[in-house]
Amino acid sequence: MPKIIFVTLAAAIIAVACAQRPDLGVDLEDKAHASFVFSGRTLATDFEILELPRTKPLSKTNPFSFTGETIWKISAPEKIKGEHYITYGEVPNGLSQTIPEHGPPPKLAGNKLYVARITGGRDAQTALFFEIRNGQASKCLR
Repeated sequence: MPKIIFVTLAAAIIAVACAQRPDLGVDLEDKAHASFVFSGRTLATDFEILELPRTKPLSKTNPFSFTGETIWKISAPEKIKGEHYITYGEVPNGLSQTIPEHGPPPKLAGNKLYVARITGGRDAQTALFFEIRNGQASKCLR
C-alpha cells in the first residue's frame, strides 16, 4: 500500500512540474508587424532585438551565448511579470527605449538573422531567432 501511495504521489508531482510555465518564454505573435508575446513565471527586465552575423549554421549557435549587435532595446523601471505584447519599434506604456538612445530603431530587413531576447531575474533569459521573408517576420528553426 505505501508503495502505491508513493508512486501516485511521484506521478502527481511530475505532472504538476511538467505543466508549469517556463521561466521566460517568447514567441512571434504577429508576423506582419514583427510582434512578440512574452510570458513566464520569472520577472523580466529587458526586451531586445539583436542582429546576428550569419557566420555559421543556426543549429550550431548557442541560444544563450552569441554575439550580435543590439539594434533595439526596451527596459522596465521595475521587473515585470505576466504576459506582454511587444511590436518592434513601439515602446509599450511603462517601458523605456534604451537603444537607440534617440529615434526609432532601424527597419528589419531581409537576408539578415535576428534574435528577440528577454532577460530576467536569476540569470533567466530566452531567445527566439527570426528573419524577414517576403516582408514578414518568420521564425528560424534550429
